[in-house]
Amino acid sequence: MDIVTERKQISEDERLSINKQVKEELVEHLYQGCLPGTITGIVASVAIYLDYYNYTPYLLLNSWVVTFNLMMLSLTGLFFLYKKFKSKFNMEVWERSYSLMMTGCALSWVPIIYLLPQDISRQYLALIALFLATTGYATGTIGQFKLCVATLIIMLVPLIAWSLYKGGIFYNIIAAYSTIYMSFLCGINHRSTQWFKDSLKLKLENNLVSYQANHDLLTDLPNQRLLPQFVESAIKTVHDGSKTFALVCFSLNRMEMINDSLGHQAGDLIIQSVANRLNALALHASHLIHETQFTITISRKDTFNIIMLPLETEGAENKLKTLFSILDEPFYLADRGVKLTASVGVSFYSKDGDTTDALLANADAAMLNAKQFGGNRFEFYRAEINAQLPKQLALESDLHEAIKLNQFQVYYQPLVDLKTGRIAGSEALIRWPHPVHGFISPINFIPLAEETGLIVPIGAFILQEACRQTRVWQQMGFTGLKVAVNVSGKQLTNSNFINTVKEALVVSEFDARYLELEITETAILDEKITRIINEFTKLGIGLAVDDFGTGYSGLSYLKRFSIDKLKIDQSFVRDIPGSNDSISIVSAILAMAREMNVKSLAEGVETEEQLRFLQSKGCDYIQGYYFSKPLEASYFTQLLLNYQNIPAFSNVELV
Repeated sequence: MDIVTERKQISEDERLSINKQVKEELVEHLYQGCLPGTITGIVASVAIYLDYYNYTPYLLLNSWVVTFNLMMLSLTGLFFLYKKFKSKFNMEVWERSYSLMMTGCALSWVPIIYLLPQDISRQYLALIALFLATTGYATGTIGQFKLCVATLIIMLVPLIAWSLYKGGIFYNIIAAYSTIYMSFLCGINHRSTQWFKDSLKLKLENNLVSYQANHDLLTDLPNQRLLPQFVESAIKTVHDGSKTFALVCFSLNRMEMINDSLGHQAGDLIIQSVANRLNALALHASHLIHETQFTITISRKDTFNIIMLPLETEGAENKLKTLFSILDEPFYLADRGVKLTASVGVSFYSKDGDTTDALLANADAAMLNAKQFGGNRFEFYRAEINAQLPKQLALESDLHEAIKLNQFQVYYQPLVDLKTGRIAGSEALIRWPHPVHGFISPINFIPLAEETGLIVPIGAFILQEACRQTRVWQQMGFTGLKVAVNVSGKQLTNSNFINTVKEALVVSEFDARYLELEITETAILDEKITRIINEFTKLGIGLAVDDFGTGYSGLSYLKRFSIDKLKIDQSFVRDIPGSNDSISIVSAILAMAREMNVKSLAEGVETEEQLRFLQSKGCDYIQGYYFSKPLEASYFTQLLLNYQNIPAFSNVELV
């Protein structure tokens, strides 16, 4: 039996792995019901024997009981062989053996049909036992529909034939009932088998997405999402002893120059090679007793976070130098050798922090300090390092000033409906034209706004302006236009946020149906925010999961809340069609969205190949530079007018 997932783009290795796992689960399911079934069969044979005794020729009855129970014992023996030697043979051998044995058991049952006693009461009891046995066969073959049909035919068709041969109203009723009952059991088994297969497919897709969301696609290393688990484990290890551990931030130097001069593909090959060398170093250390062990994760494309356990401050330098040893040999790209250096920052538990966030922030600060000197250099975290951040303080001061002077602007990036090719709405995005430094990227000031709590007034401004401007466009005739606004965890936990949303809707006379709030997976899973999310649903506001695939992928929240849309993170879309991993993840997410009746939107669409792929997979909406970058309100108005009567993708064949 071969289960093939709907994701045609998965690699051959992944396909083989999925098929193997499905086969194992199906066969395991069959054998789980084997032992209870054989016990029930033996009990049923004893009941039949007592029912037939003195009403059926003694020799024939005894021969049947012995034969049938030998088959039951053989099936029991197969069960114990499977449990003991499961790994010795492939699943197809065990599946075939089970099917043959079950068929033999069904055949061994058939003679009892032709030994039916003449007494009507005895016949009635015998038929009840027969129909119960067929029910057991149908249940025990869930996952193997063909085996179910075969065994039911073996057990019931002879009864039907015998009843028609005997004739009379009683036997004709038995024949008719047997035919209906066989059809019913086949239908039940077919639906159960299909449900079982579909559940396995969805489970495998969930596992694949969950794994790849927690691992870097390029290196297959655990990403920063798993780092807190590793740190907590390290804390438990050293908590009761005198030892400690270090969190190391290992960042490659000049990767921007390599990407610009040799191309991003060359940069990716180097990152993969560094990851392989770090893994080899960790593997070597794992074979040494009482040696420092390495847990490797990756946080950014050129930065690795390494837990070194145990590691004391004294003597740490020699241990850290082993990290630089992986860069001794150059990295070869075709005929060209590339020599790399790294900057390393180190923070110790509990001297430099007792939480993941504190250790990571301090190791990162120490690494940035080391980068100023270049070369293979490491820096231990010192409190003075944080005093070297005057630019951040100045930026914070400017943020307060920007809020006071209303310096922020809202830009709008179109959301395009892939089924019609028309603009369905926009995402409201904040921009900061600094009077001295020009436009400051949101990447630089949004994290600071989150940290300082300034995201609350900034978010309120975006919300009010987005509702007001979208209402203007609706009054111009674009009546169905929607607007999506990002909402941070800090905003959601603000006690006044619901009132802020209501006020924005009332002041702008904006219908809540056309507002969509984008919330990250992490924020949704916070129990404190559950009440607020439910309040949004009551107001009729749409909810979208932002950057889906990069956060927690348990998917339980999709059932708990009325989620309207999943936004696929641009990090997955960007590598299509060149990356099988990205293709697999996006395909799986889109399949899940369809299964759960949730709309899907892909971010960061920049090429026609990406657009065509998303169309072929049934994606509902896209946004990205392929159609338009974020625009200020006046330019967005012109865009709406330009595409008022024609589809946005009139030059691209829509699937």
